[in-house]
Amino acid sequence: MINNESSSIVILGASGNLALTKLLPSLYILFTSGALPHNFVISGYSRTSMSNSEYRKLVKDNLKNNIDETLWVEGFLQEFLNTIHYYSGEYNSVEDFIEFHKVLDSISKNFPSQPNVLYYLSIPPSVFEPVINSLRECGAVTKGDLSTSVIVEKPFGYDTESAQALGKTLDQTFDESQVYRIDHYLGKEAIMNLMVMRFANLIFEPVWNRNYIDSVTVAWEEDKNIGSRGGYFDGAGIIRDVIQNHLLQILALVAMEKPSSYDSESIMSEKNKAVKSIEKITLENCILGQYTHGVCAGKPVVGYIDEESVPSDSKRETFAKIKCAINNYRWSGVPFYLQAGKALTKSTTEIIIQFKEVPGDIFLSPHHPNKMVIEVQPDAGLKFFITNKVPGKGMVLKDVALDFSYVDGFNKTMPGAYERLLLDAIQGDKTLFIGYEELIHSWEIFTPILEKIDSGKADVFYYHAGTYGPEEANRI
Repeated sequence: MINNESSSIVILGASGNLALTKLLPSLYILFTSGALPHNFVISGYSRTSMSNSEYRKLVKDNLKNNIDETLWVEGFLQEFLNTIHYYSGEYNSVEDFIEFHKVLDSISKNFPSQPNVLYYLSIPPSVFEPVINSLRECGAVTKGDLSTSVIVEKPFGYDTESAQALGKTLDQTFDESQVYRIDHYLGKEAIMNLMVMRFANLIFEPVWNRNYIDSVTVAWEEDKNIGSRGGYFDGAGIIRDVIQNHLLQILALVAMEKPSSYDSESIMSEKNKAVKSIEKITLENCILGQYTHGVCAGKPVVGYIDEESVPSDSKRETFAKIKCAINNYRWSGVPFYLQAGKALTKSTTEIIIQFKEVPGDIFLSPHHPNKMVIEVQPDAGLKFFITNKVPGKGMVLKDVALDFSYVDGFNKTMPGAYERLLLDAIQGDKTLFIGYEELIHSWEIFTPILEKIDSGKADVFYYHAGTYGPEEANRI
């Protein structure tokens, strides 16, 4: 049973970049807003040797660089830092985990009730299995006991087989009801609003189908090159890094049927049905690209194969455009495009709903079909393009945008994705997390082409850094 009065948050991999720049700043913001349980403690565990005071100083330094200065309140800050404790140990040492949990027990013994424990696995895939095994063997976790849960960060495997192996490792220690697979894109306001927009507004449902929608595009662009991530990225590529997870999750929310109610079980069920209906990707419906030298954001950029830790003969894709087909009654015949790329013209994520042309158009003045653009980042918003008459003599038509900005519309700063998702996990709400069955279906869609890409059987086209990607992307 979830205890909302007392919480123990355990960050495994506490000295890493994710913990210091995302998780702890998000927890601090939740703390300052009074959203966390009255009794809570944050415990960090990693291999880096340092004292409590040294770790708290490290946290403080990173908070200063990763939160809005208006939240920098010394009283709040010191109180927050006092809740943080650090322990250094090996990931494969059951003895270290036993000693660590003795410390946890001593810290929370003064709580009025036994706290629920949330483990956050902010660790590389290479140590995932030993950490899970150590948690089980030290007696910290009881399978099926909802007072103990775990958040798992991507990558959730490398292909279908590795994802299943990862699931088997988790299943030895945790029940599926205790597992929270996090994709931070699901915590972004524009993504969370997709269901509200679709199912709380009567005007959209009648036209949200193959009769009125011509195509759907989910596009992720970044104007940065790979930089120091070459070692990781060359083993993954843009499809594994962005498309198979972030963009596919967005597609599922666009395509899913209306759930019977707004609860985690109903929503996860409908998302899973949508993903299961997507046909396996073929190379004929996939254009791959790799950037060469150019200029990004005003700075010269070397080609991908000249990046640090990238082999000089690498064919790894830094750009991909994939045409997906959903085999169900609502979406049959409507192409869904998933597109992502590094070293492009700008950094943005958006969803483009392209509507069909009006049949029997009576106007001679040129104009375009309606289009909806849902802007996910950097600035969340919504644009709906409609055709209007230009004031004056004659019948001249022009496409204009009905433009809505979240920041302007609500006059408030958008909360970070990790804030929302961490709070949901603490409260036991799995609505915005990924289920095991959906995860496996998502890998089954992409694994066939990934195997061909990895074995060098796919064509890779080239584009200069700072451009829109390879020209060949227009083929599909």
